[in-house]
Amino acid sequence: METLKPIILGIIQGLTEFIPVSSSAHLIIIRELLHWEDLGLSFDMAIHLGTLLALILYMWRDWYEVITRRRDLLFLIVVATIPGAIFGLLLEEVAESYFRSLTLIGLAMSIFGIVLFSVDRKSTHNRTLKDIKLKDALIVGFGQVLAIIPGVSRSGATITSALLCGFKRDDSARFSFLLSVPIIGGAGLVSLLKIIRNPISVSITGVSLGILSSFIFGYIAVHFMLNYLKRHNTNVFVYYRLIVGVFLILFSLIKR
Repeated sequence: METLKPIILGIIQGLTEFIPVSSSAHLIIIRELLHWEDLGLSFDMAIHLGTLLALILYMWRDWYEVITRRRDLLFLIVVATIPGAIFGLLLEEVAESYFRSLTLIGLAMSIFGIVLFSVDRKSTHNRTLKDIKLKDALIVGFGQVLAIIPGVSRSGATITSALLCGFKRDDSARFSFLLSVPIIGGAGLVSLLKIIRNPISVSITGVSLGILSSFIFGYIAVHFMLNYLKRHNTNVFVYYRLIVGVFLILFSLIKR
């Protein structure tokens, strides 16, 4: 069972990292509902490395173009990464404790689900990544800061911010995923080093299995999102967020 736990958490991480429903929220929810030990933010960020590898593998052509032909886009990705990196370091301890309550997650799931619905509905959806400017990168970058709160969703915050700037849904997701690489990579490596220096209750084998499962299911999730948003809006994710959000709020009230 101890080996099965990180595998299940890795599957959940992989399936929810690139879908705007918050992977960090789902990792906390499953542990609360099943009464599993909280392995902490370091473990959560370590298994993000699996989804990071899946993302790099799936989008290697995009990164090849960015590095060889779109240096302007590479610069904007760096700019958009800075706010999230700074606030992530400043609020790491707060995120480890106060931001992990089911009530807060339920509120974040519900509120930002409504925000996503409203922004997607009003967006012009007429811009592509060829049109991206410094202002757009900054808006998306500061939107990513909100993802420190479990329930907001990193992909949800960045996709919503890009939609607010008038980008097409699939291009919003593509920029969101490109932006995920440096922020998840940095945070994941730092957390993995912490685990190696100060081992947590799960073994290195368990962490490795969690990373592997998140890699497999993360690859599936990236493929799904980029193809789904070419033809559909984000309503299905909004409905899901509202259902889960209301459930968590009611569950928290009953639990008291």
